[in-house]
Amino acid sequence: MITPRAERGFTLIEMMIAITLIGILLGIGIPAMRDWMMNTQIKTAAESFTNAMQLARAEAVRRNTNVQFTLGANASWTVGCQTPVADGDGDGDGVDDCPAAIQSHPASETKKVTVNVTPGGADMLTFSPLGRVTGNIDNSDPITQLDVTVPDSDIDPDVRRDLRVIISGGSVRMCNPNVTIANDPRICP
Repeated sequence: MITPRAERGFTLIEMMIAITLIGILLGIGIPAMRDWMMNTQIKTAAESFTNAMQLARAEAVRRNTNVQFTLGANASWTVGCQTPVADGDGDGDGVDDCPAAIQSHPASETKKVTVNVTPGGADMLTFSPLGRVTGNIDNSDPITQLDVTVPDSDIDPDVRRDLRVIISGGSVRMCNPNVTIANDPRICP
């Protein structure tokens, strides 16, 4: 005797429960994901500034000339020689010996980041051939600090992880201005 096979599948009630659970998980997860993405943009921008300034310092020492870091609009930057030198080494390679733009970074990766510069209005930092901060060619004050954040409306201030880039002498350091524990290596001086 042949018995009929039981039909398999989801009932309407099971489907509604699954959709409800997915909706609850998304409702919990999307704000956390958005906060994580904003904090990642802060970290990406701060690391980008730190690396660019360290590159400017290294290039100044390597090329034995002043090299500057210039902060542009919307967290973009350029590292280049303070006084560009064309291809004059006689090797005929057509490559400038000290270009005006050694490396640059567009703002596309850090669209929502806000950068507060100290001193206000500064947009340049120059390293000497000894790797120390020196005067800018336009006699403006050099950048001494960059505070990287996002607008308060974009993220919950309790989960936002602001970062600060501090330039002192020839040292470039990234720290967290919200850390208050004395022995924490992330603390800002």
